[in-house]
Amino acid sequence: MSKIFVRSLELSVNQDELKEHFSAAGQVVKVNLIKDNNGKSKGFAIVEFSNDEEAEKAIKELDGTNLKGRDIKVTEDKSSGGHNRRPYSSENSKPMGYFRAQPLDIGVRKTKKSDPFIADPELKIDYKNQKLLARFVSERGRMLPRRMTGLTAANQRHVARAVKRAQ
Repeated sequence: MSKIFVRSLELSVNQDELKEHFSAAGQVVKVNLIKDNNGKSKGFAIVEFSNDEEAEKAIKELDGTNLKGRDIKVTEDKSSGGHNRRPYSSENSKPMGYFRAQPLDIGVRKTKKSDPFIADPELKIDYKNQKLLARFVSERGRMLPRRMTGLTAANQRHVARAVKRAQ
């Protein structure tokens, strides 16, 4: 069975209205309207169809349609395991920009940040260049760690020394 993810729903939409709306694309097996602890809708749902063709048809035909005054977004459900899950590959090595309501894909790896001083040899670490040093300092004036800046250990020390001199 194939599942699709529906978001941007009007909060007053119920499961019966969703089932009726998506039955135009095929046989709806189950509608799971996601609700919070108080029983109020969170604005998204998972609709399950009897086969993959009907789910693909629903994605193509019903994405962007109007339901109770709001345009809904219909995509493939990434949270269901099995055939819908994409294995790790170099094409999708960057974060995919999923809607936050769905779990993040574990196979997606972030690209490692590169040291800007190695990438551009003409760029020099200087305590007078405040614009450059601001990239490596937090809003509270603290040095950002190497995992966030992408600097090498030696350049991290040089930048830290320059920031302290500039302060």
